Amino acid sequence: MATATVAMETESQIPIPQTVGLSGQIPNSAGGYSWPISDMGRLRRFLCLGSEGGSYYINEKKLGKENAKTIVRMLDTGEGQDVVIEILQYSTEGRTAKQEPIIFALAICARLGDAETKKSAYIALPKVCRIPTHLFSFIEYCESLSKGTGWGRAHRRAISEWYTEKAPYPLSILVTKYQQRNGWSHRDLLRLCHLKTDRDELNIIFRYIIKGMDQVITDYEHLTSNPEILKVFEFFQAVEKAKSCTKPEDIIPLINIYGLVREHIPTPLLSNAEVWRALLQKMPMTAMIRNLGKMTAIELLAPLSGELISLNGSIFRILIIKLIKVKQTYLNGSLHPIRSGGFH
Repeated sequence: MATATVAMETESQIPIPQTVGLSGQIPNSAGGYSWPISDMGRLRRFLCLGSEGGSYYINEKKLGKENAKTIVRMLDTGEGQDVVIEILQYSTEGRTAKQEPIIFALAICARLGDAETKKSAYIALPKVCRIPTHLFSFIEYCESLSKGTGWGRAHRRAISEWYTEKAPYPLSILVTKYQQRNGWSHRDLLRLCHLKTDRDELNIIFRYIIKGMDQVITDYEHLTSNPEILKVFEFFQAVEKAKSCTKPEDIIPLINIYGLVREHIPTPLLSNAEVWRALLQKMPMTAMIRNLGKMTAIELLAPLSGELISLNGSIFRILIIKLIKVKQTYLNGSLHPIRSGGFH
């Protein structure tokens, strides 16, 4: 059995079994004793591991209020602002392997905190929930915590601003790349938050979400003299055209011109190396890392292939540039090593 040692005044050491607690230690979940941890320490543990215990689970684990008793206790003792600050820091600095515990903690603050904590949580929402997948998870957690009490004014405003404070073209990419999760879709959120804006370059996106491309053509084609509206309009046309593409030579120009990503590509075409070659040109770093296996399987990155051996090979150059960016991102602390390894 593992033992701890205590230095005596005589400088001799007496083995102390871990089943015997030292002064100040408390029983732990493993049957031994350990030093107590502060509530802030437990919060940080939850944000990193998804539990207040000391174990990290690679597989998805359903999160509930019982998993985050420390957060609730900190809210009850007036430490809600500190909790939100810690959540925001851990999220923006990429200090966790998974985003779900962070999103769940933010939802607890938004639903169970006092007025100031809720306000801070909603202000932090777009910085923590940077993509629609995160936003859908936040909504799901809020619903589970509030048990169907409806959407209050602050909640509706925060969700509306998640959409309206984004630039039109990046938003059009987001809403077509991440369309739904856990039974929630953009259409659901727009309906529930009663979103309204006077900006036509955003309204075209919301019309596309709710009514589809045919209605967009009817309502906005005459406004395409506006460069922002034209850019979004043509992007949506490319997304719709991609749905019916069956040949690589049809989809590749759409990827190159309009920046379509993997999620826009019909599944049968994702087995074609030339399609992936086009996608790789502008593929984000983490997406590239996640898809290395797929690109190897279709022999785009086949071992000892001519392009990978040649310093002039286009794929070789792209990979080198992206791997340099990976290194810099690690140094900046915004890419967690476990996430880059695909264990998330």
